Amino acid sequence: MFPTISWVSLGLVLAGIVVHCLVSPSRRSAKGEAAKSISEGDRSLLAKLKCLACPLALGSLIVLFITGFVGRLFFGELMTGYTLMLHVGLAPVFVVCLGFIVITWGHQCLLNDTDRQRLGSLLCLNKPDSGGTPDLGWKLTFWLAMFLAVPASLSMVLSMFPIFGTHGQETLLCLHQYSSLALTLAVMTHVYLVIRRKALRS
Repeated sequence: MFPTISWVSLGLVLAGIVVHCLVSPSRRSAKGEAAKSISEGDRSLLAKLKCLACPLALGSLIVLFITGFVGRLFFGELMTGYTLMLHVGLAPVFVVCLGFIVITWGHQCLLNDTDRQRLGSLLCLNKPDSGGTPDLGWKLTFWLAMFLAVPASLSMVLSMFPIFGTHGQETLLCLHQYSSLALTLAVMTHVYLVIRRKALRS
């Protein structure tokens, strides 16, 4: 069941991203990107750490996804040996990077009044105003990813202690798998929306 759900959900998200790109293509401006790169030439240490944490978190998530999902989806096998060691060893790096990202980037992802009004309109199934904010999507996916990271990491931490029985361990493993899948989907969508936002603003 889990491999089927994984393939379907990954396919739907990828298809949604492709369709969104085709329906509303973004406009790029090399001149704007060059000006931006010049203005950001002088960065503080905190700014450099902020820029380092994001690709490090994304890279570690990609490795975690490969080690955790590829064997399960293609061969129906769980992690063993060096693959399991790499997965377990890289997980703390991912969690630490996420914590740093929440502290340093969280204030930029807070919903403003326009975001809340647009979200309220969407929840009430009302058509939002044409002048609504384009930032709602990447802000929501940011907080969704941070929220999903809690059960994804906490489930495996709890499974390392002899607190739960056999059924409890199976439940924790199931929670870890599905929350990790949802986390991956949220990050995929968030990265796409952030790239699209930068392309539109360049």
